[in-house]
Amino acid sequence: MPTHEMSTPAMVAASMLKLMVVCLSVFWIISFITGRVFVFYEAYTNITLVQRQDEWLRLQCSEPGFYTNMRQHADLCAKVQLNFERIPLLVGLNAVANTAHLCGRHSCADAIIYLSNGGWPVLVTVALTCLFAPYLLSRVASRLIACDSNRYSAQLPMAKMA
Repeated sequence: MPTHEMSTPAMVAASMLKLMVVCLSVFWIISFITGRVFVFYEAYTNITLVQRQDEWLRLQCSEPGFYTNMRQHADLCAKVQLNFERIPLLVGLNAVANTAHLCGRHSCADAIIYLSNGGWPVLVTVALTCLFAPYLLSRVASRLIACDSNRYSAQLPMAKMA
């Protein structure tokens, strides 16, 4: 005769908690990676656009006649040459490294300041969400436990005797 392993309410709650933690962790990791890819893409396309726009000016700066006419703006030619020598891949990776914060593009302190700048409606919404999320999750867990306990109580040996 097959034996059925019964779940206690604590086991159901623990498994739900594990599932929630895994889901939130996966969501956070995907969001973090997506944010890093976007930062890389933004920096990479920015530097390649600057290099394409400055290409004509860089070629002109290499000619002696143009350079003598632009003597007052010699720093412009140096800046264009410096932009040309930058490797877009490294610029993108540098941008990713400089913005690698756990709370997205900004530091967690900046995120809290940003939320507080939203005023009372934002702070009240965040507070109510933090306050009522455990209550709502416990209600869902108790309903799941009640459904499971009715199904398992029929399988108990004493239930068959009555």
